[in-house]
Amino acid sequence: MIDSNLRRSFIAIIIILMAATVGQVQAAPTAAPDQQQIAPTYRIFATREGLVGRRTANGHIIQPRDRFVALPSWSVLSPKDSSRYAVRLTYNGRTVIAPVWDVGPWNTKDDYWNPDRRYSDLPVGRPMAHAAYYDDYNGGRDESGRRVREPNGIDIADGTFWDDLGMTHSDYVLVTFLWLGDDPGPGNAVPITPSAAPTEPPVEWEPDSIGVDNGAEGYSANGPHWDEAGCGVGGSHNYTLSTSNPAKGTSGATWAPQLPGAGFYEVKAYIPKCGPAATNSARYQVHHDGATTEVLVDQQANNGTWVSLGTYHFDGATNDQPRVALNDITNDNDRAVRFDALAWYPRSDTTPPNGTITEIVRQDSGYQITWGGADDMSGIASYDIQVRQLPKGGWTDWKVNVTETSAWFGPDEGKHFGFRVRARDWAGNVEPWPEEADMVTGS
Repeated sequence: MIDSNLRRSFIAIIIILMAATVGQVQAAPTAAPDQQQIAPTYRIFATREGLVGRRTANGHIIQPRDRFVALPSWSVLSPKDSSRYAVRLTYNGRTVIAPVWDVGPWNTKDDYWNPDRRYSDLPVGRPMAHAAYYDDYNGGRDESGRRVREPNGIDIADGTFWDDLGMTHSDYVLVTFLWLGDDPGPGNAVPITPSAAPTEPPVEWEPDSIGVDNGAEGYSANGPHWDEAGCGVGGSHNYTLSTSNPAKGTSGATWAPQLPGAGFYEVKAYIPKCGPAATNSARYQVHHDGATTEVLVDQQANNGTWVSLGTYHFDGATNDQPRVALNDITNDNDRAVRFDALAWYPRSDTTPPNGTITEIVRQDSGYQITWGGADDMSGIASYDIQVRQLPKGGWTDWKVNVTETSAWFGPDEGKHFGFRVRARDWAGNVEPWPEEADMVTGS
């Protein structure tokens, strides 16, 4: 039999253990946590790894048509032959899950998917190499001081690159980081746009303008190669890189305003201040009343300003919608083409144009007379030209309400004549006749 003292000791121990157990149960959560968050997806520039026969960071020997990815941080390297860390890749309707078996490209400490990432001054979802390439972050160099030659944030092994995704060249892919949440599944990955940290106060619209900002109603962009910078109207703008080869142009956008009615409007484009060095030859195409006028703008020289693209008449017809287009085709290469706000300002044309005789050339038995002029807004619609015999003849009409700018006058019969011109613009403003001749024969 068990001694009574020993029995009392056992009972006391049991009571203590039961009390401890009850305390633990009472301290435990009373409700299960919510369903895990869907894993985040970012749009990342991807390159092919290749390197068949080389050893990955986890010791795997790379095989032909292999299937894995490399990310630029040791923190998510899977052990050899495991899928402890894996990503879902989505490209042009194809999708595949691949393990992380190597470290790179460029960096080894850039956990850009991590809310507490190493490079805390960059937005989550933007690889450091991408910022170095496009924004000259870290002087355009990686963590080892090498000049970054591509903005890639992931390398993809050949089998995954060629066979699974059907890729033929480096391009942007959707990368879902599966250790950070639930797999969204095929076709459900939705990219998160990294927010650009503001680098200047947001720019305000000028008074009395009808504006269309990038990303707003009336703005339409196409093409795969876009990035964002944290300055401009509304606090941000988009940009793509320029090319001088029209065959390599991929990206562009259109701004189409809702104007209150037909009339004259001055068009202005805002050129943001931040981002990579900008193009010196952005080609804005202003579509107005069935015509298209191309305006070349040096964005680098005009950054931080509203630049006038001219004043035009817009009739607002449905088959001739007022709009401005811009694309990545310029006179330079690999410079930022900045896409921000366009504004239309109602204008009244009350100033008459300025016409003049520009040239008198002796031809046969008379003279070839040439004239021209300029108008600050609506443009010259027609000209009137008068002539008088020198030295004391009166002025008489020679050409009335004509659109041509040159004509032959003669025969002169050995006499000399003076000519003057007045211009009329499309708003109906008529220039007053000059008191004296613009030009005379024999001078």
